[in-house]
Amino acid sequence: MKVTPFTNLPELQSPSNRRITALIIFAFLATFAAARLTVYLILAGILPNLFLVIKGVHVHHFTYGVVILALAGLYLLLKRPSVETRTFTWLTFSYGIGLGLTFDEFGMWVQLQDDYWIRQSYDAIIIITLLLLNIVYYKIVYRALKELLRLPFRILFFPFRVVYHKEKNPS
Repeated sequence: MKVTPFTNLPELQSPSNRRITALIIFAFLATFAAARLTVYLILAGILPNLFLVIKGVHVHHFTYGVVILALAGLYLLLKRPSVETRTFTWLTFSYGIGLGLTFDEFGMWVQLQDDYWIRQSYDAIIIITLLLLNIVYYKIVYRALKELLRLPFRILFFPFRVVYHKEKNPS
């Protein structure tokens, strides 16, 4: 049997990788929620204007996310800290924050429009979350989908299943 990355993911299913992915998901979703809440509160006038504007240009928070992702990735590539260290844990958390900040404004940088409320940002958050959850729960999801896909075929072809019994001693 040919082994592909999509049918055999034991290295992604290790306990340390589950912990890492869970931390990324937590930081990612918490950052997304905090960013959205902050923008809502600023626009409602509850919080002061925290937006960075340089020479009349609004620097969106996806820029901070890209910088955080780049710095975390560069550090991981150059220093290669051990998975068990606090440094790695902080880098993992930082990666989730960068991912959250970047993909919160996904629709803006894909559509090249200054529209924060664009739907593609919400779609991206859902897709990224599902991909990360799939890494953590791949085996469970794979088995469930396999069973779910078998069900329609069983229902559809059940009437056509005929079981023949051969009599051993016809009398």
